[in-house]
Amino acid sequence: MMLNDLITILKYEYTVHPGEYFNVDTYWVKSMAEVKTVIIDQDHVFTKMVSFYPKNFVIYLEQFPDQSIYRTNFPLKKIDNSDSHEVVFDETAKNVFEYLD
Repeated sequence: MMLNDLITILKYEYTVHPGEYFNVDTYWVKSMAEVKTVIIDQDHVFTKMVSFYPKNFVIYLEQFPDQSIYRTNFPLKKIDNSDSHEVVFDETAKNVFEYLD
């Protein structure tokens, strides 16, 4: 899959400004070794990277001094009484083996 193809499936966008907290609860990840991150471009003021998680979840990050832009392939929902977000997976795409844990 080419990077441009990947970016087109990332249809959910979240903008975070300095001082704001943004976290995605990845409870289904057993070890961070399961997450593959590729740094596309980086210097002292700019970062562009993509992270691939289990269950086909992808986060693309563009980080600038004045804001960060996160793009995902599944929508996120803020967790009540928390600064974190959870991924809203399509129920039909759930892995049947997760029910066996």
